[in-house]
Amino acid sequence: MEKLEYYTVKPNLKQIYGKKVSKDTEFTEQTEDGRVHQTFKDLTLTTTIKTEVENDGFKIEENSEMKVTMPEGTILVWDEGEGFIIPQCQMCTLEELEVEIKDIEEIYNSKE
Repeated sequence: MEKLEYYTVKPNLKQIYGKKVSKDTEFTEQTEDGRVHQTFKDLTLTTTIKTEVENDGFKIEENSEMKVTMPEGTILVWDEGEGFIIPQCQMCTLEELEVEIKDIEEIYNSKE
């Protein structure tokens, strides 16, 4: 029988602007088009969205506000259209990734 090998899901190494929040983190940001305005204070991200659409003589305005309180250490990443968002997948820095790769190499090499 052929020897089985270990395979790893190839990571996406695209760098995304973001920040890890703490109790001292404060900021005010908005998207380039001004549609999304965000503030962050006391571990709460407040997102205000204002949209205005005109179609066939109708004018539609939408104003919404959402508040999300999060634990310290939450990573937020920047999306050009939505502002800061909580990513749907786990994120790490390059330094953290290096540690994980070394750990995986040790496991892989110990199985030979």
